[in-house]
Amino acid sequence: MNALVLVFFSLILQALLSGLLPDRVSPPDLWFLLAVVLASRQNPYAGLASAFGLGLLQDLSSAGYLGFHALGLTTAAYAFYGLRGWLHWEEPAARMVVLALAFLAKWGGFLILVYWMRYTTLPASTWVQVFAPELVLTLLVAPFYLRLAEALLGPGEEAYA
Repeated sequence: MNALVLVFFSLILQALLSGLLPDRVSPPDLWFLLAVVLASRQNPYAGLASAFGLGLLQDLSSAGYLGFHALGLTTAAYAFYGLRGWLHWEEPAARMVVLALAFLAKWGGFLILVYWMRYTTLPASTWVQVFAPELVLTLLVAPFYLRLAEALLGPGEEAYA
């Protein structure tokens, strides 16, 4: 039940931040953080499925291409599971490294899908205007969001490390 509260809170806060920030600045990706939080508390099969479901919910809520964010969040969760075996998720510095690399994997999934759909390559201005601010804001918000998730969901189970 608390996980649903966190999903609802993330949906409201993401919409609020998207409306408050200027159009030129991408808001922090709370859907990504939610997918990582849920993946950190589940086994890989359930974590990948929940990331895919969250991505579909994000696509439906933003009227985007169906499956676009689903692939991105699933790729991020997959990278999270791979990185968590190398880095200790309990340590704050390692947590930021895991989040940054999983975020890069999410964008890698996006780029693969864009290439597969045969769009033109993304210009360099996209990286400067969208990717960099979103990464920085997501990493700045991450400690607060992870602390909120721990308060709502309780201490994380590290049974699947």
